[in-house]
Amino acid sequence: MMFVFWIACFVVFYHIVLYGLILKILIKSTKIDQLPIMEFFPTATMICPAYNEEEKIAEKIESFLKVDYPKDKINLIFISDDSKDDTNTIVRNYEKKYDNIKLVVQKPRAGKPSAQNLVEPTIKSEIVLLSDASSILKKDSLRKLIRHFQNSKIGLVASKLIYVEKEKGISSGEGLYWKYETWLRYLESEFHSISVSSGALFALRRELFTQIHPASPDDFERTLIVMENGFQAYYETESLVTEFLENKNTDEIQRKIRVISREWFALFRHAKLLNPFVFPEESFVLISHKLIRWLIPLFSISIFVSNLFLLNISFYKAFMLLHIVIYVIGILELYISREGKTIKLFKLPGYWVAMNYAAFVAFIKFIMGKQQNIWETNYGK
Repeated sequence: MMFVFWIACFVVFYHIVLYGLILKILIKSTKIDQLPIMEFFPTATMICPAYNEEEKIAEKIESFLKVDYPKDKINLIFISDDSKDDTNTIVRNYEKKYDNIKLVVQKPRAGKPSAQNLVEPTIKSEIVLLSDASSILKKDSLRKLIRHFQNSKIGLVASKLIYVEKEKGISSGEGLYWKYETWLRYLESEFHSISVSSGALFALRRELFTQIHPASPDDFERTLIVMENGFQAYYETESLVTEFLENKNTDEIQRKIRVISREWFALFRHAKLLNPFVFPEESFVLISHKLIRWLIPLFSISIFVSNLFLLNISFYKAFMLLHIVIYVIGILELYISREGKTIKLFKLPGYWVAMNYAAFVAFIKFIMGKQQNIWETNYGK
C-alpha cells in the first residue's frame, strides 16, 4: 500500500508542479521558430455560434467592429442556434448596416459544433476565426493572432482569455486555476504546441477547419486535428479577449462535467496522438496536461484508500488528517457558495473538490458512452 500511496502522490505532484518545470527546461533546447514582425492581412472569417445571447451580442459585435483589421478582409458570421430571445433581431439590425456581418439561423437547435458544420462549406477565406458570443475582443486581438500564420508550421493560434469577475469578492477558484492553466499553455507553446485552445477566440488555417462530431469540444478537438496534420498550435499572450468569471464553484461543476466528458470522446477519436513513437511532443503534452488531469480523482482515491492502511505510522496519520481537513473545507466552501457567499481561504480547496468531482463524473459518463450535444447555461450558451 505504501507503494500505491507514493506512486499516486507522485503523479499528482508531477501534474501540478513537475510538468511545468520540465517544460521550462525543455524550451531552452527546443523552441518554436521566432515570428518575423511584418504586416500580414489574409482574408478571414469569424464564426460565432450563439444561443439566447441578447444581453451580450451587441457588445460582441461592437468589439468586432472596432478591431484594427482591414474591413474588406474580414467578415463575421453569427449562427443563431434557434435562439428564442432577441438575439436574431439584434444581429439582423447590424446585418442591415454592415456588409461584413451575416446572420445564419440553425433550426432546430443542434449545438455549437453543428452550427460550425452548417457554415463550413461556405467559408472561402484563408483564415477561420472561432469565437464565443460572450467573448469581447480587444482592438488588436485579431491582428496579433493572424500574424503568426506567416510561419508555415503554425496551423492554429489561440488567444489569451482574461476572466472578469461579475461580482467582486464571490468568484470561484477558477481565477487562480486559470492563471496556472495559461502559464502551462504558454510553456507548451514555446516547447512545441499547446494541447487545447480557448473557445473564446482562436484562429486556424481554412484547410484545417473541417467537419467535426456534433458533440465535439471544438476548441480541443480542432487543436488535436491541427497536431494530427503535422502543424503546431501557438498561444499568443498579446491577443486578448475577456469573459465574465463564473461566480460560484457550484456553477463550474456542471460546465466542467460537460467539457471534460466531451474531451474524453475527442481524445479517443484521435488516440493516435498518444503514441510517443509517432507523436513524441504531442503525446507528452496531452498525457501530462490533459489525461492525467482527468484521472486525478482516481489518483486521489488511491491516495486516500492506501493511506487508510498506513495509519499505524505517524506521518500517514497526519497526512490523512490534512487530507480530510482539505476536503471538509472544500465541501463547506461549495455549500456556502450556493448562497452567494465565500471564505477567501476556502476558495482553492472548494475548487479542488469541485473539479475532482466533475472529472470523476465526466470519466463515468465517458465509460458509459454518454455524450451531450446541447448545453444549457444561465447565459444561454
